[in-house]
Amino acid sequence: MRVFLGLLVLLGAVSFVLGATSPDATHVWSIYLANLLFWSGLAVTGPAIASMMELTEARWSPSVKRLALTTAGFLPVSLVLFVLLFTGRAVLYAWVREPVAVKAVWLNVPFMAARTAIGALLLFWICFTYAGAAFHEDPAGRDKPRRNRLATTLLFLYVIVVSLWGFDLVMSIDPKWYSGLFGGYFVVSALYTGFALLSILTIRANAQGETAVSPSAVQDVAKLQFAMSIMWMYFFWSQYLVIWYGNVPIETRFFLRRVFVDPWRSVAWTVLIVGWALPFCYLLKRLTGRPPQRHTPLLVVSLMGLFAIFLERIFLVFPAVSEQNRLPVAGSDVFITAGFLSLFLLSRRWFFIRFKPFLNAPEPIPH
Repeated sequence: MRVFLGLLVLLGAVSFVLGATSPDATHVWSIYLANLLFWSGLAVTGPAIASMMELTEARWSPSVKRLALTTAGFLPVSLVLFVLLFTGRAVLYAWVREPVAVKAVWLNVPFMAARTAIGALLLFWICFTYAGAAFHEDPAGRDKPRRNRLATTLLFLYVIVVSLWGFDLVMSIDPKWYSGLFGGYFVVSALYTGFALLSILTIRANAQGETAVSPSAVQDVAKLQFAMSIMWMYFFWSQYLVIWYGNVPIETRFFLRRVFVDPWRSVAWTVLIVGWALPFCYLLKRLTGRPPQRHTPLLVVSLMGLFAIFLERIFLVFPAVSEQNRLPVAGSDVFITAGFLSLFLLSRRWFFIRFKPFLNAPEPIPH
């Protein structure tokens, strides 16, 4: 499996290099950015979820908290990929080629590079520091104050840095369009993917005997996934409603292009139905009654949520970068995406070797 994943990484890297040096470089850098945002968001959200559980003293599943931390394995790779993104800045961001005078204080290359790099370095470092503290916690609880301080710092940095990813790396692609809610929307969508992935990791760890998470604990993860799906759609609707009733052309053109022009209109409806409507119906039903013993439907709706948010990243990036209405379905797009997925899986495997997380923690007895 490692050899197969390594070959996919190599194939994705070759496809990216060939595409980035071709006349279609804009398209290739766009799929690179969409993948970088999606997989980096997943990687950093796991430790953020574990920090939430730490601060709220969520004792319902120590194993789930440890599983959430394992996504941090991708962060060192993500840091390198962010550096590589800097080399494509002139292709992706029009304000690099043609500076916008009224926004030059914020949208200039040195300042953007500095805040992105410093924010990522600090956040990634605190994620690994907290992971080390959580995996080697003192049974007597003497290190609890330190873990609380690390978790608090991590969450503050998480909200700030991921918001800046939304503002700087996505919204600034079109420097004339703006939305004050976009950073918060980006954070909430990342949290939704984080809980969806945590559901998948919990079900998989149970199936492979890596840990023994009770059905009630799996149910709790599903409830949090349900809550984040509602928050994601709430932030989207809040943003859309303000722009709709304001009816300012510089703001409405963002939605006019994506909601009324194909193929982006089809993508928008797919994201809405696959990412929210269907998971909402199932998760709402799941909240009532006793926790199910079988979790295949939860696995399916979690995969649907991840797929929808990945499409949403494409939905945000591609129409802003290019005037062409073309979906990323070429061979290079598939290979680059497969390369990112393989890097994520290999990085998580490396994390297990490096930290040796003890996943099979004793679970509390449900009341």
